[in-house]
Amino acid sequence: MLRLKKIMCMKNHDHHENINPCCFSCCEEKEFITDKLCCDFTVTLTGPDGNANTIFTGDPLIGCNLVASGSIKNCGSDILGVEFVRGVAANGTGGTVVRTLIILAGGCATFTVSRFDVIRVASPTVPSTGELCIVQRFPVS
Repeated sequence: MLRLKKIMCMKNHDHHENINPCCFSCCEEKEFITDKLCCDFTVTLTGPDGNANTIFTGDPLIGCNLVASGSIKNCGSDILGVEFVRGVAANGTGGTVVRTLIILAGGCATFTVSRFDVIRVASPTVPSTGELCIVQRFPVS
């Protein structure tokens, strides 16, 4: 786990002048926690309508504050359909899709998504494999 301070704005960009990190009254220095996770996954389900493998579940205590960036690599021989879903029930079903990615065989996609609970992946040909690397960011309370 990394603890980062993120400065939201900079007044001067000249290296010879003093830099004022908070040039606007709305600008505050904020501290964020980031967690990085990389793992391989295997897709064993093929159908639409939620019939997909869940490869990531966010911490329910974070809720709407979750912002995540990362990449998904398709190591299989067919396309991967990736869904970022919000409002998933405790049994892993339902929810609203907030972003969809289609990744070709051998391809890779990057993402930055907020307000989601799970990442689901399906492929027409199973088993199919891939790799997920994700960095979560959420404010320190």
